[in-house]
Amino acid sequence: MISRRKTTVGRIAVSCGCILLGVAFLGIPMGCKTAPAPDSGFLKEPEKMAPQKERFPFDRVWVKPGVKKEDYDYLVIAPVNTEYLMENTGWKAANPGNDDLEESARKLAQYTEETFREAFQKDERPGVKLATQAGPRTAVLELAIVELVPSKAVLGALRLAAPAFGPAGILVGGGSAAAGGRPSVAIEGRLKDSVTGEELFVFADRKESQMRIIDLKAVTWWGHAKDIIKDWASECVELTKTPKDYQVKERGFFTLKPW
Repeated sequence: MISRRKTTVGRIAVSCGCILLGVAFLGIPMGCKTAPAPDSGFLKEPEKMAPQKERFPFDRVWVKPGVKKEDYDYLVIAPVNTEYLMENTGWKAANPGNDDLEESARKLAQYTEETFREAFQKDERPGVKLATQAGPRTAVLELAIVELVPSKAVLGALRLAAPAFGPAGILVGGGSAAAGGRPSVAIEGRLKDSVTGEELFVFADRKESQMRIIDLKAVTWWGHAKDIIKDWASECVELTKTPKDYQVKERGFFTLKPW
C-alpha cells in the first residue's frame, strides 16, 4: 500500500512538473509585475521620476542629467527608514501599543541595511567601494521601506490588525488591492553627493513575493520581504558595476526554493 506521505510527495512533484512545463512550453510568464506604490513622502520630488525599463528594473527612476558614476569611488549606506511604513500606511495606528511590531520594523530596517552592505562587499568587480563617512568622491544611499503587505495567513498567525487604508486612500491590508492580492513590499531610495547633498539618482519600486511550492519560512510580519530586499540590493550593485546601456533585469516570479 502506498503511504499517504508518498502520495502527497507525488502530488507535489506532479504539480511542480506541470508548472514547469507550462512555463517552458506554453508560454506562461515567469514575471508578475505589480502596480507601483503611491508616493510616501520620503522623496521630496517624486513627480520627476518616470519608468526607464531600457536600463532600470524599478517602477520609476530619475537620474541627474550629466552625472557620471566614474566621478564617485565610495558609497555610504545610511540607516534605512521605516517611519513612512509605520505611520503613512497605518500599521502603527492599527496596532497601538504593539511593541513587537515596532521591534519588527527596526529589524526590517537593519536587515535591509545589512543586505545592501553585504551585496556591495561581496561583489569583486571594479567600481564603487563602501565607506563609513562622507567625503570627496563619495555618494550616500538613503533607503526607505514605505509599504509592506503580508499575507492574510501571516496576519492571522501573528494576530496583527491590517490597516484599512494607506496613502491616497489605497487599501494596503492583507489581500491588498494595491498589490494585486499578493504579499509585497515597496521601497524608495535616493543617491546623493555626500558633500553637496545634491541628488544624483532617485528610484521607487514595489515587488510581489515569489511563488513557492512549499513555504518553510518562519512566520514573521516581513519574512516574505527578505528575497525581495536581496533582489533590490543585487540590482543596485549591478547598476553601479555595469555600463549605462546595460539592462539590469528583474528576477522571476516563480521559485522552487522552499525557504
